[in-house]
Amino acid sequence: MCRLIEKHKPQIVMYGATPLGRDLAPRVASQMRAGLTADCTDLQIGEYVDAGTKKTHQDLLLQIRPAFGGNIIATIVNPERWPQMASVREGVMRLRDSDPLRRGVIVDEKVDFDDFDMSLRLIERHREQRKVNLKAARTIVAGGAGVGSKDAFQLIYDLAGAIGGAVGASRAAVDSGFIAKEHQVGQTGTTVRPALYIACGISGAVQHRAGMEESAKIIAINSDREAPILSVAHYGIVGDLHKVIPMMIKAIKERA
Repeated sequence: MCRLIEKHKPQIVMYGATPLGRDLAPRVASQMRAGLTADCTDLQIGEYVDAGTKKTHQDLLLQIRPAFGGNIIATIVNPERWPQMASVREGVMRLRDSDPLRRGVIVDEKVDFDDFDMSLRLIERHREQRKVNLKAARTIVAGGAGVGSKDAFQLIYDLAGAIGGAVGASRAAVDSGFIAKEHQVGQTGTTVRPALYIACGISGAVQHRAGMEESAKIIAINSDREAPILSVAHYGIVGDLHKVIPMMIKAIKERA
């Protein structure tokens, strides 16, 4: 990668935020003495005015992602040390319609490796099948720290079972030990776009919203009418989820 960058001198190098990409990108950035913004939620091309020198930089890669625990959305630029590098998680950005007028060029490169380059050898591989596939789910019921406990999380399972949906969770719920990490939705979990997303007891931090706000319909249940999740919800229910969810399950079963 470093040899190819030195040869072609690209302005921008991008990586998928996969396990391989997350391992490779910082190593290349360190070797090239370039910056790297990980897990971007948006990318744009635009200009940047240096506040100190007042110099205007044109056509920079604007690398956008939550920062400071999700309290702000930061736009990160790299006007001096190129290439500009960023990694992006799968599903974060909406897939736009293709433009048949645009064409890419595939360049075949011959790369010679010596014994030192191949010094790392895979001895064993252990793979564990995921128990939940949030990306494929048409309906997701997700619980947050507001659920209160691991036992109370059974309410989320019950509602998901009543509507035939998958169970998701916020990072706060996972960190509290209410549910396994494979259920986590958000920037540090899985990015989803279901037809229906029901957020129960989730405050709506920026990282979580980045992973679910493109859902077709969002229902939020929260006791705090000022919770950020209500700002992205199509329907908001202000109330105690321990009372609201049983009422929803009862109504669903009566209709069925």
